[in-house]
Amino acid sequence: MPDWFVDTISILNNSWVFILSPAIFVFYLRKDWQAFLFSVITACFFLYGTLIHSSLREFDDIYIWRYVVWAFNDIAWMAIIAYLGIKDKVYLWQSVLGQLVVIMAPILQLFRLVDRHLWDLSYSTYMYKTLLPLINIGTVVVCYLPLIYLFTRRSQQA
Repeated sequence: MPDWFVDTISILNNSWVFILSPAIFVFYLRKDWQAFLFSVITACFFLYGTLIHSSLREFDDIYIWRYVVWAFNDIAWMAIIAYLGIKDKVYLWQSVLGQLVVIMAPILQLFRLVDRHLWDLSYSTYMYKTLLPLINIGTVVVCYLPLIYLFTRRSQQA
């Protein structure tokens, strides 16, 4: 198999982009541009995280910069989504829910940095390994909420 194909499959297997793809496709077909934009931006940030993950681990031998980069990545996502929510390019309610779900991620990243390097402790290990996947799952769920709302509204009308 060609290298680009293997790399693409690897990225999809290790990324939330694969899970967001059906939502992006359905929002595109329904022409729900606000939900589509929210999901595409979220998928882009997940893809970016997947693409830089291995090179960031190789570069960061002192385990400091990875937490700063991940915290900045989360803050940048929150800023873009908040801006687009204010400009009415994404649903405001979806933007607010996304902010509430993701706000814990940069705090957790920076706490992990301080815990491991300033205090030389490991209080954050189990929190980090438990909460970060839950935050990612919550973010994906927020991407799917317009579809869930649509289906529940249709079932109530029937």
